[in-house]
Amino acid sequence: MTKRPFITVLLILFCFCLLPVNGFGQTEAKILNIDFNLVGEDIVITYDIVNYAPGEKFDITIKVITESGKKLDVRSLTGNIGRNIGGGKNKTVTWDFKNDNIKLSEGIYVEVIAESLLVIEKPKSPKKKSLGGAFVKSLAFPGWGNSSISGGPYWLFGFAGYGCVAGSVLCNMQSAQSLEDYKASLDIDERNQLFSDAESQDQLSTILLAGAAAIWITDITILLIKGNKPKNLTYNQNEIVPTIGYAIDPISKSPLMTLKITF
Repeated sequence: MTKRPFITVLLILFCFCLLPVNGFGQTEAKILNIDFNLVGEDIVITYDIVNYAPGEKFDITIKVITESGKKLDVRSLTGNIGRNIGGGKNKTVTWDFKNDNIKLSEGIYVEVIAESLLVIEKPKSPKKKSLGGAFVKSLAFPGWGNSSISGGPYWLFGFAGYGCVAGSVLCNMQSAQSLEDYKASLDIDERNQLFSDAESQDQLSTILLAGAAAIWITDITILLIKGNKPKNLTYNQNEIVPTIGYAIDPISKSPLMTLKITF
């Protein structure tokens, strides 16, 4: 029987705290049955890893502290030590303490520490959209802001709006040309026709421009209504945030809808 008068063999009930990689989740694995014994010229440390998840791996480290509180520089370790150690029973680590130039003259405490390498990803919360950014998009192209927030064919507003603007500009140019031709014509019937054409083209230009304005207002109104339900929207105090409200015309006493933009 080997005599070990200089070694106090202790069963350490070490509190095993597994720190999940990157702070995600928490493993249920535990280290139990930590023990160590002198075998020949080495100290053999044994432990069990229980309650581990399928495929879960661990980073195992060993700390050795003397009874007086001195932490020993333990390097000559072999066996179930280091990274990618699987769970299970009867894990062993062999410590060649003489190779570390350590002379044991008092009792020691052995701690087996494990860090789980199992990554449990945290569910990603849906990315919130900016109301101010959507508002600027809709100002540039009707429907763009609404499409960026909730999807859908709101981009059709843009083609319709810019189509009305283009049509209004074209009709206005035709009206101006008809008016110039009217002034230059000497034929009474032709003059009457040209003047009538100029009026019709000018009216159509006004209607198309009003239609474009209506499309812009409709799109922005829809966007502001969505902004009152900010489930997927965020607000930044440094961004342009439009607000919609109501007021009374002091002259006509009729209700008005107001649009406030804070820069």
